[in-house]
Amino acid sequence: MIGKAVSDVVPNLVSAVLLVALSMIAMLGIDWRLGLAGAVALPMYALALRWYLPRSGPMFAAERVAMGERSQALISSMQGARTVRAYGLEKVHLAEIDRASGKARDIATGVFTLFTRFAGRGNRAEFVGLSVILVVGFALVKGDMVTVGETTAAALLFHRLFNPIGMLMYTFGEIQSAGASLARLVGVVNIPAENAPPSGAVPASAELRLTGVRHSYDGSREVVRGIDLRVEPGTRVALVGSTGAGKTTVAAIASGSVTPTAGEVSIGGVPLAELGESLREQVVIVSQEVHVFAGPLIEDLRLARPDATVEQARAALHTVGALGWADVLEDGLDTEVGEGGHTLTAAQAQQLALARLVLADPAVAVLDEATAEAGSAGARDLEVAAEAATRGRTTLVVAHRLTQAATADRVLVLEHGEVVEEGTHDELVAAGGRYAQLWTAWSGR
Repeated sequence: MIGKAVSDVVPNLVSAVLLVALSMIAMLGIDWRLGLAGAVALPMYALALRWYLPRSGPMFAAERVAMGERSQALISSMQGARTVRAYGLEKVHLAEIDRASGKARDIATGVFTLFTRFAGRGNRAEFVGLSVILVVGFALVKGDMVTVGETTAAALLFHRLFNPIGMLMYTFGEIQSAGASLARLVGVVNIPAENAPPSGAVPASAELRLTGVRHSYDGSREVVRGIDLRVEPGTRVALVGSTGAGKTTVAAIASGSVTPTAGEVSIGGVPLAELGESLREQVVIVSQEVHVFAGPLIEDLRLARPDATVEQARAALHTVGALGWADVLEDGLDTEVGEGGHTLTAAQAQQLALARLVLADPAVAVLDEATAEAGSAGARDLEVAAEAATRGRTTLVVAHRLTQAATADRVLVLEHGEVVEEGTHDELVAAGGRYAQLWTAWSGR
């Protein structure tokens, strides 16, 4: 929308202004009284704009927000389709998509209605202007002050202004719409940067602890409320819950990618904020959205550890079960991958990310649905790879597949940003609560 405003709207605006100015000068040149008669419509155009602009800005802004909510509801449901089906939440997500779509539709209808009323005011100005020219022209012709031809010429000139003046006025709608889009971008740009303090603090252990963690992205609605979580050194804790329960937010907060609005996250008694530049030496997050960087495969691995030797890189690949396919590439670990090079499958890209985790060797690992992109065929292999990559590490897992939760030392069930159940897999299944329902649905697929 912003690009359209720059490439289309601005040139059209300039040409419309020039055409209106030249036409008015020509009308004044025919007869100044006919020119003034046509100018009667200008205040009506101005009043129409004064009525339209204050109303359209907030409506365009609301439309952008509604469109964003609709896209978020649709995309999150599509990306988490397997999870939605596993938890039996199809109706809930369809209802949310319908609600978001209905809201966007209603606001778009309101925007169009407002624009139609604005266009009606413009049409009234055209009617009044042309009528005044004809009436004044009739009086002047009757008084032998102008000829019929001059009056006709003035009327035709004014009529030819309908399109450029209409374009000039309607262009303001495009500008308002672009302004609403720009405001959302500016809101992102204006998010204050976080200044990391210099490193120095050293955790006493690999214990991960979240205390009283709360978070809100918009400052009003909390997506995570009062999370207290302790992951003992070397153990694995799984987070499960429906889409939108807050799992990914908790994972992002635990890894230091997001700073909570309240509460504290610490490793070995040291708050993440005090780890500074050494944060990524202590905790690494692997998500389902991995990127393969263009270049040799081994250099992609060395992103996690620049001084890694070939032997260390091969060992990391072996740990996650990726050395087999890596060795059969045309140039082995020197094969160009990523854009312009050899294309890796989704499962191979995820194994590469897990191998980076092994090379980085952090005390704490956070896996945010790190096996979700493999599909059914490769999911089990990726689960084995993830287990191998995190063996002996303090690990927090956002479980896309409940088999990951079943092998965890402890399971937390999240709903609406809160922990509703906690315990081992067997304890939660025996309790017959929310987790037991999810497990029954998963097992019966």
